[in-house]
Amino acid sequence: MRAFLAVAGTILVLGAVAVAGARWMAAGEPVPVAAPAGSSTVLPEGEYTAVVDNRASEVSIDLRNGRGDPEVETYAMPPTTSWDQLRSSVADQLGDWEQAGDCADTGERRIQCTWSEPTRWWPRQVRIVFLRPARPGDADDYTWPDNTFLVVGSACGANR
Repeated sequence: MRAFLAVAGTILVLGAVAVAGARWMAAGEPVPVAAPAGSSTVLPEGEYTAVVDNRASEVSIDLRNGRGDPEVETYAMPPTTSWDQLRSSVADQLGDWEQAGDCADTGERRIQCTWSEPTRWWPRQVRIVFLRPARPGDADDYTWPDNTFLVVGSACGANR
């Protein structure tokens, strides 16, 4: 009987180690997020570059962890692109991932949303930041007409 319990215990421990190892390896890669329809990695020239670069840098710093640097991409979007289109495009790719907070359109120039992988250990994260031009008449220290941008960051899994 003791031999049976020893073998069963060994199999249980090896199974747990195999599951943890597989999860560790999967969490070591950021999840790929396809660019939304109509996006372009070629950004038009304009006064916005410092603002967009700062937002991409913020996403990179926020998602960086002990497992490595995140993958961060910046896209120029058609001016008619809405927040709901972008949010749902990314959410559809992430399936049952958990959305962090309320990702509703607040009407602000910058909106963001973050998703976390529904796993206990080493959850990966994806964050998007939507940047749009100011509304006519808004008092802002930076403006750019007819340009809308999306920053997408995807991070390796890390301990919460």
